[in-house]
Amino acid sequence: MTKILVVEDEWIVARDIRKRLEKMGYTVSAVVSSGKEALQQINRIKPDIILMDIVIKGSMDGIKVAEKIHDSLDIPVIYLTAYADEEILQRAKETEPYGYILKPFEDRELHTAIEMALYKHKMEKKLKESEQWLATTLRSMGDGIITTNTEGIITFMNPVAETLTGWTEEEAIGTPLGRVFNVTDEEGEHNEGLESQAVQKGSFKGVSNRRVLISKKGTKIPIHDSATSIRDQQPVLGTVLIFRDITNERRMEQELLDSEEKYKHIAENSIDGVGMAQDGKIIYINDAYCTMFGYRRDELMGESLLKVVSPEDRPLIEERARKRIKGEKVPNSYEFIGMKKDGTRLFVEVSSSEAFVYRNKSTIFSILRDITERKQGEMQLKNVYEASRLITSTIDVERIFEFISESIQKLVGFDNFIIYLCSKTEKLNPVYFRGNITDEVKNQEVDYGKGLIGHSVTTGESMLVEDLHTQEDSRIHVPDVRSVVIIPLVTEDECIGALHISKSTPYSYHARDVAVANLLSGVISSAIRNSQLHNEIREFGLELEKRIEERSKKIEILLNTRLNLQTERSWEKGLTTIVDTTSTLGFEQVGVFLTNPMRNTLDFHYGKGVGLPKANTTLSLKNTEYFGVKCVLEKKTLFVKDASQDEGNQVTESRSFVWVPIVVQDEAFAAIAAGNVSRTVTEEDVKDLEILASMCATFIDRTRVSIEPVAEKQLRTEFKYSLNPLEGYIVLERKPEKSFKIFVDLVTHGIPGFVISRVYPEKVKRKYNLVKTPIVWLSRTERKNAINPDDLSKLRYIIEDFTKKSEESVVLLDGLEYLTTQTSFETVLKYLQELKDTVVLNNSRLIISLHRETLTSREYSTLEREFTILEMD
Repeated sequence: MTKILVVEDEWIVARDIRKRLEKMGYTVSAVVSSGKEALQQINRIKPDIILMDIVIKGSMDGIKVAEKIHDSLDIPVIYLTAYADEEILQRAKETEPYGYILKPFEDRELHTAIEMALYKHKMEKKLKESEQWLATTLRSMGDGIITTNTEGIITFMNPVAETLTGWTEEEAIGTPLGRVFNVTDEEGEHNEGLESQAVQKGSFKGVSNRRVLISKKGTKIPIHDSATSIRDQQPVLGTVLIFRDITNERRMEQELLDSEEKYKHIAENSIDGVGMAQDGKIIYINDAYCTMFGYRRDELMGESLLKVVSPEDRPLIEERARKRIKGEKVPNSYEFIGMKKDGTRLFVEVSSSEAFVYRNKSTIFSILRDITERKQGEMQLKNVYEASRLITSTIDVERIFEFISESIQKLVGFDNFIIYLCSKTEKLNPVYFRGNITDEVKNQEVDYGKGLIGHSVTTGESMLVEDLHTQEDSRIHVPDVRSVVIIPLVTEDECIGALHISKSTPYSYHARDVAVANLLSGVISSAIRNSQLHNEIREFGLELEKRIEERSKKIEILLNTRLNLQTERSWEKGLTTIVDTTSTLGFEQVGVFLTNPMRNTLDFHYGKGVGLPKANTTLSLKNTEYFGVKCVLEKKTLFVKDASQDEGNQVTESRSFVWVPIVVQDEAFAAIAAGNVSRTVTEEDVKDLEILASMCATFIDRTRVSIEPVAEKQLRTEFKYSLNPLEGYIVLERKPEKSFKIFVDLVTHGIPGFVISRVYPEKVKRKYNLVKTPIVWLSRTERKNAINPDDLSKLRYIIEDFTKKSEESVVLLDGLEYLTTQTSFETVLKYLQELKDTVVLNNSRLIISLHRETLTSREYSTLEREFTILEMD
C-alpha cells in the first residue's frame, strides 16, 4: 500500500487531506507542519510520495525542503499551493516536482496527480537502471566501442577504445570520428571516405574489415572492425563502431605457417605413412604412405581416403571419420585391413588425431603403419591362446580334461590320449582317456621313475619317442602305438602329472610338436591345480559357511538372552534363562551353583542335561580339590579340555568341562558349570559361557535391592515388647497385627528394621506410620521393590546384606502362608532355616507372623522346633 507524507501547516486542511487520502485507500504515514519535521520523518517512515505545501511554517518553505529531498533522496514530490505566482512556479520547477495541485482541489484531481506521479517515478527509475546497465555492459566489453551522432561526432567511448586509440573519452567526445579513429589498409593506404561511409551507411561495405589503427601516439595496431547504425524505429540516430586488437592472431598465423613447413619436413622423412583428409578426400600424403599401398602420389591426391581400405572395412573407416569430424568420441588408434594397388591385402595400424581446423576446414591427421608381419605372428599363436582360454575358462575338472584333449588334437593331433595325475602314494593314475584305450591301461598305475612316463614325471622333462618299437620299457601297453610325446605337467616346481600323446604311425611327431605342446603345459598344469584347489576351497568354504551359520545362531541366542535378562527382575527366572541358553549353545551338561556365605558352601541350584548332580548337592568352600570351589574362590574361569589329563574333583563325570564365576560387586555370587560327555569343549564355547556369566552378573547387579538399615525413631521410653537378638520368633495370629506392633515398638526405639510383607508397602507405611523402614512386597507383580515368591534366593541375599550392615536389627516376615501356597512347605522351611541362620549370625531378630490353621500338625511341629512361639491374645 502506498505510503504518503503530508507537509501542511494548517491543521484543519491537513486533517481534511489525511481523511481524503485514507478514503482513497492510501496510507498516510505522517502529517507534519514544518520542513524540519518533514526531513526528520522522511528517514524514519520512508514514504513512497510527499504532498508538500509550498508555504509552511519555519525557516524553510516547501520549495526549499523539496530541494533538499531532490539532492539526496529519490522520492517524488507533489506541490500543494493556493498561489499560482510565476516566481514561485519558477523556483518550484528547479526541484523537478512530479505535479502541482492548486487549492482548493477535488478528490479526483488529488488521486490523479498521485497516481501519475507514482507512475512517472516508476518509469524514470526503470529508465535509469536500464541506462546504467547498458553503460556498464559497454564499458565491460573486451572490444573497443565508439558511438557517434549523425554528424560523425563521437558521443561515447569505452575503456578498450581509449586504450587502443590513445584518446580518453573526455578528449574524444565532441571530436569527429576520423580524427580519433585513424585507420589504413594493411598496405598503409588510407581508405577515402571510410569514416563517412560508416556514419552514413552504418557499415564498411565493400572494404576489408582487417585494417591498421594508428593511435594518438603513432602506434600501429592491426584491428578487425565493423560498424552498424543506431536506429529508433526507422530514423538513424547515429553509428556504433566496434573494433578489436588482432596482433596475437596475426602472430599466431605466421607461427602456423612456420610450423606447417617444419612438420611437413618431418612427415616427408617419416618411415610411417602420414596423411591428411578433408571432407573424406586426401589432401596430403608422404612417400611412405604411397610406398605402403603401391601408388604414386598423384594417383591418391584428391581421392577418397577409402581407396586404400578393403571393402569389408570401408564402412568402419567411413563411420569413424564422420564421428571424428563431429567431435564424437572414437578410438584414437585402431586397425583395419588395407588394399594395395595390385589387390594385395595388408594389416594396417592407424593413429588419428581429433579433428582440427586447417585452412578453415575440419581436417583429420593420421599416421599409418604396416603391421602385416606382426599380425601373422599373432595368428600363429592364436590357436595356443584359444586353447589356453578354453582350458582356464572353467574349474570343472572334467571339462578341463575335455578342453585339453580338444586343444591337443587341434595343435598336434593324436590317435590316443591319456592324462595322468600324481597321487599322494607316489603313483601315477590315469584319469582321462581318448582313443583306443584298453581297460588294462585305464586301471594301470605307474610308479614314479618307472617307464617313459614315470621318468618324465621324475625329471620334469618332455619326451619324444619317434618309434615306440625301439623302446624296450614303455610301461604302457596301448595297442598300435608307435609315435609318442610325453609332456610333464609342472606348476610351482611341482610335477602334478603328465600328458601321454600318441599316434599309430612311427615318426608322426617332431620337435616342433613337442614345443607347441609345451606352450600349453603350464596352462594345463595351472588349470588342473586350480581346479583341485577350488575343490579344496569349496569344501573348506562349505565347512566355514557351516561354522559361520552356527556362530550366527549362537550370537543370536546370546543377544536374545541379553534382551530377556534386561526385562527380567526375578533371579530364579534369570538363572533358569542362563541355564537354558547354555544348553542351547550345545553343552550337554549345565548347572548353576550358588555360594552360601553363611554356611561357607557352594550349593547346586538348578541344572539341565545328562548326568546332573543330585538335588541339594553341596560343596564346602574349604574343599579346594573341586574345580567349582577353586573357580569361586579364585574368581576366574577354569577350563579343562580333557578331564583325563587334569587332577581335581568333578561334581559330575564329564569328558571336557568349564566353570565360570558370576562375580557381582567383586564377590563370587555363583558359578556356571558346563560340560560335555561326547565332545570336547572349545575355546569358543568358553568365551560364550563367559559372555553369559557377564550377562548374569549384570542382571544380578541390576535387580538386587540394596537396603540401608535405619531406625524409625530413638524414643527414650521403655520397650513394650522385649525380644532377644540371636533368635527367631513366630507370632500366632489370624491377621498380622500383633507382630507389627512388636516390630513398630522395636524400630521406634532405635533398632533398624526390615519388612517382608504380602501387604502393599505404601499401605503398611500409612497404617503404621513407617517412614524410614524399608519394605519388600511379596508379589509376582513386576515392580521395583517386589519379590517373586519363586525368587527366595534373591530375598535371602537381600536380608543377608541388610543384617550384615546392621547388627541388633529386626526382620519381620508377613506372608508365610502365601509363600507356602506359591511354592511348597519344604522349600519355605529350608528358606526359613537359612533365614534364621543369617539372623543369628548377624545378632539380629526374626519375627514371623503365622496363622496356625494354615499348616498341618506336622508342618507346625517342624516350625515349633525351629522357632520360639509367641501366642498373643
